[in-house]
Amino acid sequence: MEQIKIDLALDKIYLLPGNKQVAYLMVKLTAPEQFVKERPVQNLSFVIDRSGSMSGEKLDYTKKAVAFAVGHLSPQDYCSVVAFDDMVTMIASSHRVENKDALKMAVESIYAGGSTNLSGGMLLGLREVKLAHKEKQINRVLLLTDGMANVGFTDHSTLVEKAREMAAGGVNLSTFGLGEDFEEDLLQAMAEAGGGNFYYIETPDQIPGIFDQELTELLSIVAQNLSVNVKPGQGVSVTGVRGYPFTTGEGVTVNLPDIYSGETKILLLELVISPLTEGIHKLLSVELDYADVRENLALVNLKAELSVNASAEAGDSPNENVEVIKQVELFRCAQAKEEAIRLADRGDFEASRLVLEEQLCKMQSLGACLSCSDINLEVNELRENLLYMTEDSYDKASRKKMSFNAYQRKKGRGRK
Repeated sequence: MEQIKIDLALDKIYLLPGNKQVAYLMVKLTAPEQFVKERPVQNLSFVIDRSGSMSGEKLDYTKKAVAFAVGHLSPQDYCSVVAFDDMVTMIASSHRVENKDALKMAVESIYAGGSTNLSGGMLLGLREVKLAHKEKQINRVLLLTDGMANVGFTDHSTLVEKAREMAAGGVNLSTFGLGEDFEEDLLQAMAEAGGGNFYYIETPDQIPGIFDQELTELLSIVAQNLSVNVKPGQGVSVTGVRGYPFTTGEGVTVNLPDIYSGETKILLLELVISPLTEGIHKLLSVELDYADVRENLALVNLKAELSVNASAEAGDSPNENVEVIKQVELFRCAQAKEEAIRLADRGDFEASRLVLEEQLCKMQSLGACLSCSDINLEVNELRENLLYMTEDSYDKASRKKMSFNAYQRKKGRGRK
């Protein structure tokens, strides 16, 4: 059976001998695109905000989306539904999805109420997933809210730590933020700590499509518990990893979320390379471990190595690997947006515009020599972001859109 493909490349095709150099390493992981005949059991809990602000279209579309998701589950799967305002209510406890109509009717009974006990809803959803928890299945809480956590646990660091504890116990968390009033920094951090996905939903009519995207991915997971270990060779050190948290020990280790059929994940690592003599040098080795969902979570171990040619013939300007340069600059677009948001939050719109303009100039120059839809998309987004950077234009919606686009770029997720 085809396994995840590992591609390694530096941003420089050649290195100059005798010079200490900084280089970027791209680790590209590509999952095979194929139909999984026997998908893993889904053990899901839908945790739905029913606070007063969700009344009307928001709650109506949410109920339609959950009913749609239930329709795509099978009798082998487990599902529960939790609703929360200032109180937390069990709409449907965890059980096999054998009577879909009854489950859909229970979802339809949800009505809007009071405040937002986000932590209470999440923890009850976790409890329900734990009731049917098994290692060799997909265990996930899907939390949708349109507001701020103002009842129960409200401290951001506490909520993020709860999500991290969930993931450590084998239950992942995906978060869905709807409208203008939810806390995007919190929901992003919770999803990242919880090993799931974060989604920004601008308008209620987008809810069914985004729930469909999450469910489609859950049904096409190829591998879980991905761990990438990069072991630098002699004279090479890793000084940073872009986009994902990492730990150091025997090399640098990055833990990645689930990978889906046909998906590509890209890691960018910054390297400092001591002066090399002329010739071919082994630069580093990479080891990938994961649990193969297609093979009943059998453990897979893959290895790859990268060598580099140190050559004086490369001249003063070593040939660049345009693909790696592109990925580095795309990631810097995300960094620029996050920095612009930070500055705009402080009211320094002039500085925020300068950050975006500098990155826009780089992307336009790169686009002039490399035709690429991703580059064109970022150029257009940076131009749009610049329009937000005034006191009159910078609002909740523009901040959320910029923040979500930066999140998607860092995680390599496609725009939907």
